[in-house]
This record gives sequence, structure tokens and C-alpha cells, in this order.
Amino acid sequence: MQWWCVARTEAWSWQWQPLVGVWVVLAVLTVGYRRLRRSVEEEGGDVGPSWRPTAFGGGLFLLWVSLDWPLGPLGASYFASVHMAQYVAVGVAAPALLLIGLPDGAFRRIETRPRVLRILGALTHPLVAFSLFNGVMTVTHWPSVVEVLMRSQMGSFGLDVSWLVAGLVFWWPVVAPVPARTAFSPLAKIGYLALNAFLIRPPFAMMVFSADPIYRIYELAPPPAGDALDDQQLGGVIMKIGVAWVMFAGVVAVFLRWVRTEAAAAKGGGG
Repeated sequence: MQWWCVARTEAWSWQWQPLVGVWVVLAVLTVGYRRLRRSVEEEGGDVGPSWRPTAFGGGLFLLWVSLDWPLGPLGASYFASVHMAQYVAVGVAAPALLLIGLPDGAFRRIETRPRVLRILGALTHPLVAFSLFNGVMTVTHWPSVVEVLMRSQMGSFGLDVSWLVAGLVFWWPVVAPVPARTAFSPLAKIGYLALNAFLIRPPFAMMVFSADPIYRIYELAPPPAGDALDDQQLGGVIMKIGVAWVMFAGVVAVFLRWVRTEAAAAKGGGG
């Protein structure tokens, strides 16, 4: 029994298969979130709006759908397009929802720990976060790296975790209120997200413009339908458009929050 998705060579079968590792990870995140929210409430901290748990649940749902059967195995061995859709969900969309769903009081706890705050501030500095996010995206989609990691369960697990962690680091300076960054204004956040929406990355260029398939794992276990090269090119398009749309949603959210904040400040000043 597989505990995590891994590349295989046999023909695809619609027979359900358990992926215990995915369930365990999701259970740990769910229990951890509930305990964190409860502890913040017991301390009298701010848990934020009532929709926060829904946002966190949305992030968990994206992780579950992307990593569990059938999309998990399909993306690991059969369709590069599914693999790229998994990346958009696990590495770009889910991290934003998970951070948005955290209670405000959880972030405020970090302010009482100077060492943690200092390390976190350096790791999530916008320039560092930008570089880490795009570096992980490029390296984890490089053909030779994919070939090595996807053949073992630990390697495949490490690939998915690296996507999630890089996504959390990327979204932290946009979503999290700590550490405070007055220089990283709403306009700067919009530019940060817009640049990532339009940026052309090496994996996209390789997948779309290569004359031959670049991932052998999707040829060893041929897709149930279609051509490996066409599927790879579709994967490149999904990666590019999917990331752009998530970034665009982030731009809209930042802009609307900026407008509300300015309106509230103007109303308070006028009163």
C-alpha cells in the first residue's frame, strides 16, 4: 500500500487506492487549527471574522482534492497537466487560504517572541519570498529533479511539501500582519503579485515550446488518453494561467482591502 503518490509504470486503473499519508497530514492540520483557534479564544485573543475557518477549510479541501486519489496518482504518473494543476492548488492557492484562515491572535503571539520574529522577518522578506517561491517552482519542475523525486514516496512527499512551504513563505508578507512592514504598502503588494502573474518561468517555456516530451515518467506509464507532448503543453498553459489567476485574485483582494482601509480612515478623520 502506498502512503503517498509516486510515479508508476503500469497502466492506469480506476480502482480506488488508499493514500494514508494524505489523510494523516490533513488530519494533523485540521486538529492543529482547531486547537490553535480554541487556545486563542480562551486567552481572549482576536480570532477574526467568522469566515476565517471557511477559508482555512478551503485550503485543506484543495490539498485533499489535489493529493488524494484519483488526482494524486494521475498527476504522479499519467498526466503532466494534472501535475501542474496540483502545483497551482498546493503551491499557490492553498497556502493563501490557509494563512487567511488563521486567527489574528495567532499572529500576535509571534510578536512576543523576538527571536522567532527576527528569523521569520528575514525569511519572509518580500525579496527573499519572491526568490524562494520562484526558485522552488523552477527547481521542482526541472525534468531531472522530477525524474528523481517522483520515483520514491519520500521524494514525491518532499516535492509536495516544498510547494506548500514555498507558497506559505510567498504569501506571508501579503497576508500576515507580522512582522510589520510599513514599506511594503498595498501598492507594493499589488506590484509583487502582478509581477508573479506575468513572469515567464523556465518550466513553462520548456513545457510549451519543447518539440518532445521532457518528462519521461509520463511516457513510462502512458496517459489513459491523448498524447504525452500535447498533455505536457497543456500542463504548461495550466501552470501559467492558473498561477496568473490566483495572483490576480490576490491583487483584487489587496486592492479592496486597501480601499476599505482608506475609506475607514477618511471617515474617522472626518468625524
